[in-house]
Amino acid sequence: MTQPERAALTSAGYVKVWRPGQILAMQGSPPASMFVVLRGWVKISATNYRGDDAPLAARGPAEIVGELAPISGLPRAATMSAIDEVHTLVVAREKFLGVLRAWPRIAEEFLRSAAIRLQESDRLRLESGGPDFPQRLAAVLLELSLQHSPDGDGNKQVDLHFNQGELASFARVSRSTLVRGLDELRKLGIVRTARQRVTIVRPHALRELAAGRPPSPREDRFD
Repeated sequence: MTQPERAALTSAGYVKVWRPGQILAMQGSPPASMFVVLRGWVKISATNYRGDDAPLAARGPAEIVGELAPISGLPRAATMSAIDEVHTLVVAREKFLGVLRAWPRIAEEFLRSAAIRLQESDRLRLESGGPDFPQRLAAVLLELSLQHSPDGDGNKQVDLHFNQGELASFARVSRSTLVRGLDELRKLGIVRTARQRVTIVRPHALRELAAGRPPSPREDRFD
């Protein structure tokens, strides 16, 4: 967006701080507002008809969440919750729609963002269906890393803000199977794990494994 477009959106809302675990908006609730993430990470999740809670994505600084429901006027299709302390710009539905009417190029950017996210979601479902689990897990992690850093250069470390249960849901496997897969990737030096986080430390090797090629050996450095 241009500076005047950003200013128009900013002036239509107000800043709110959310504590870790606090819900920004609940699945099925009225579409009262949309959010721009200024700081921190927001988890997007949804409950299916069996009552299973499945993560869909994590969104970070400068990303927009919860914008489709105010546009459609339908109840929210997912729950948005704060992973850590989150600062957001909150824009009420009527003011948001007013900005879109007054600034058509902002509406185009929102449409473009929605189309990209639909493609990401389709790719993630496709990648989670392969027969070889280490390769499948690498492909899922690679797709999630692209969602987190769409403009990254592909060689920097990427932090994925998901716990093991959430990653298991993405990969469509049990948690124990996911743990074994992550252990293999750790042994290859491709990932590092911590609470609520998986760090991809060798993105190039992850891409090779996702493509079905043996990853290049890591270069251990001794100081």
